[in-house]
Amino acid sequence: MEEVCSNGLGLDARDPVDVARFWPGVLGWSAEAQADGSVDVASEDDQAYRLLVRPSEAPKVGRNRIHLDLPSATPEAMDETIARALALGGRRVHIGQTAEDEHEVLSVPEGNEFCVIEQGNTFLADTGVIGGINCDGTQAVGYFWSEALGWPLVWDENEETAIQAPAGGS
Repeated sequence: MEEVCSNGLGLDARDPVDVARFWPGVLGWSAEAQADGSVDVASEDDQAYRLLVRPSEAPKVGRNRIHLDLPSATPEAMDETIARALALGGRRVHIGQTAEDEHEVLSVPEGNEFCVIEQGNTFLADTGVIGGINCDGTQAVGYFWSEALGWPLVWDENEETAIQAPAGGS
């Protein structure tokens, strides 16, 4: 399960230490074990949120409710991100993307999907190493999170919304 926590994004994992090794290796962030068995993954430059990888006995079932998009500045940067993810135990997965899609869908070792986005994606321009935290939902869900977090809407078109931390980033 994934959810927004008070200090970041909560990710459940059967082996939080293994999953927490994956994300710092891909993102270039650091990890710190917590007393409750979770692992806090954060950037050195104090991003607007953290990833909190929490222990859970529940196996992954179905697609994620939330997934991360990692933008790429160049085709080479995209290849490097994919190579790092695969070297750390990630896998390529198919969730319905087509041959025309330029992004790559990968999963962490426990199976949670994320996307590596091609160069030139203007929606994720100037967003940081994690370009987007995505979820299925309605326009009303975007309005709710904008109000709940106090983050401004940066996209509101065709029944899709996006919010961004006031300091920038994802």
